[in-house]
Amino acid sequence: MSQKPSYEFVAIPIVLGIIGVVALVLFAATEGPWAWILLGVGLLIVLALVIRLVSKKYPHMWDEAPADKTVSQDRNDSSST
Repeated sequence: MSQKPSYEFVAIPIVLGIIGVVALVLFAATEGPWAWILLGVGLLIVLALVIRLVSKKYPHMWDEAPADKTVSQDRNDSSST
């Protein structure tokens, strides 16, 4: 019997991350411009690492997406009935 991964505890790291970012913003608000610059650079580095990890875990997520379909003119004709 195969077990599916449990997503019950996924919210814990998300909430901790949000609380951490809020704490950093509050700290930067009291310290001055250098803290804002440091916070921005740090968040960009973390964002780049998260994107890299996600792209390694799901390498073909964006490659296999279907192309956008164009909206046909039939939609305009059907609204008149």
